[in-house]
Amino acid sequence: MTPNSTYLKVPFEWTSANTRSLTPDPEGASWKIDETVDELLDVVSQTLDASRDPADASSVAKFGARQAAQRLLQSPREWKCSYEDDWWKILIFHGEAAGFVLPVTYDEENGSMGTIFHTGLVPRFRSLGLSRLLLRLTVTTLMSAGVLRIYCDTDASNEPMIRSFTSEGWTRLPVREVPVPVDFAPGEPDISNDPR
Repeated sequence: MTPNSTYLKVPFEWTSANTRSLTPDPEGASWKIDETVDELLDVVSQTLDASRDPADASSVAKFGARQAAQRLLQSPREWKCSYEDDWWKILIFHGEAAGFVLPVTYDEENGSMGTIFHTGLVPRFRSLGLSRLLLRLTVTTLMSAGVLRIYCDTDASNEPMIRSFTSEGWTRLPVREVPVPVDFAPGEPDISNDPR
């Protein structure tokens, strides 16, 4: 895949007008904040290494899964996004790290906006409906922080994630074509530092 390649993204939006799913959370699911970042880095590495998203695959091919994960965890600051450390959580399912979600905010002319900078599930925990929990935590976290609108997108080929957004009550927007980035970060950040 060349740096100039493009791919299709399906955008979704959440505002206070959206209604949440009433589906109960699965038994055995909880959240963890990793203050050392080590466990978060491990989970992100595993999800990136198995991701079919062209942007993820491009970064893993260039840097390897571990370094791509380090770059990903640093890049929200590079992109001028904001977040509190306790927003970034690891999903624990029956005692194992199953996935992660990285909610952030950014400013636009109409006030504070939110997005999921990245999210993912470890391959063996996919197809269990757990991605819905990642979306629910994002909505709860960002709306509690005063965010008025959450905008996210997913690869057009990621049917399970599209179903999760839809079933959780997000509003689907028109598909758009975007370039495939060769890295998560806009520059060349120093990856030797703690990503937070």
